[in-house]
Amino acid sequence: MDKKGLIRQIILVSDGESNVGINPIEVSKKAKELGITVSTIGIVNNRTKEKPLAEIQQIANQGGGIWEITDLENFSKTMEMLTVKTVHKTIQEAVNKELKNILGEGLEDFNPESRRKIIDVIDKFGEEVDIRCCIVIDLSGSMTNKISIAKKSIVNLLRTLKQRKGKTEIAVIGFPGTDYEFYKTICDFTEDIDELQKSLSNIATGGTTPTGPALKRAVEMLLGTAEVNKGMLAANIV
Repeated sequence: MDKKGLIRQIILVSDGESNVGINPIEVSKKAKELGITVSTIGIVNNRTKEKPLAEIQQIANQGGGIWEITDLENFSKTMEMLTVKTVHKTIQEAVNKELKNILGEGLEDFNPESRRKIIDVIDKFGEEVDIRCCIVIDLSGSMTNKISIAKKSIVNLLRTLKQRKGKTEIAVIGFPGTDYEFYKTICDFTEDIDELQKSLSNIATGGTTPTGPALKRAVEMLLGTAEVNKGMLAANIV
């Protein structure tokens, strides 16, 4: 979260592991260093049969975010819950850091009553802070039977978040792109539900899973290409 009260976050939606391009775990780690929280949602067909997606967990852990494994039935609710939880986690970490800098104590060191008051402030700020969220969605062939619900869930997310006092903007990147490109920008940042819905209407699936390049593009959209490239080169992520 920056000093102006803007939370920048990425939500990666996928049903499998990356198989081409740069390492998404390293990109996620660098995103966190640049002030962006990366959370992930793994979509499975049957929770009792499919193993949790290990890469999904690692990307979120390195990105300072939250990960969830869900089925199609609960995907929309999971996306909404994960976004809100990520916002509150980011605010709480920022508050905790300031408390330690000023008082030498973190939130866990306060008595229950004082801690409750601080958490109430965090909850209130979570309603008022501006959110810029880039959703990075897997469009590989295995997502074919899931993409319809995914599109509806993205629109519902913006609709829900717009009920807050703070401003919410959502962008969407799909991977892979067309003509052998790693990704494509489906929708630039918008708070217009109709614009988002229209942009999502013609999504097609098929191809490989270049998660890393798509995540890098999301970071560029949130911060600016020049700053990101400088940071990625310094970390040897190319």
